[in-house]
Amino acid sequence: SECFFMFSECCIIELIKQLEGVLMIELDKRVRPYMMLKAFCFWLVTALVLSGAGAATYFFSWPVWMYYIILALIILILIGYVLLRPLIYTKVTSYELFSDRIIVRQGFFTVKTQMIPIKRTQGVELKTGPLSRKYDLAVLHIKTAGIGISMPPLQINTARDLKTNIIEIVKGEDTDV
Repeated sequence: SECFFMFSECCIIELIKQLEGVLMIELDKRVRPYMMLKAFCFWLVTALVLSGAGAATYFFSWPVWMYYIILALIILILIGYVLLRPLIYTKVTSYELFSDRIIVRQGFFTVKTQMIPIKRTQGVELKTGPLSRKYDLAVLHIKTAGIGISMPPLQINTARDLKTNIIEIVKGEDTDV
């Protein structure tokens, strides 16, 4: 296989899976519609702003090709951000909680795999908003002194359990740092 010749992120992930003997946890089925609705709200605001640019084009008698650029932008953002991004993101994104670390793989254009040692955790924050609560989802932010990881949207109960597990692991840790 290519993994022996190329040192790529894909190979590292496969190696982690083989070493641990587990499959990373996939996202909940409600994440995709949540992301699509959230992106659609963003698209509506963007379409309104670009429509204002179209009105300015008419008002200031700018060239007609400006309308085509504005329309193309509206369509590209709809296809790329509202339809494709949630589809690809939910297929790529996964996570796994081990007794000593968390591994998160997520992305759209660039897929990023992050590993954070749980013992170094300094803060865990659970966030929900009105839209995420409608889909029973929450986002968990895990912070250390050096980095932080934003977990993908998780089911609220799963996120609470994960937060509790991380806090319990950190409480049991005796460090001089």
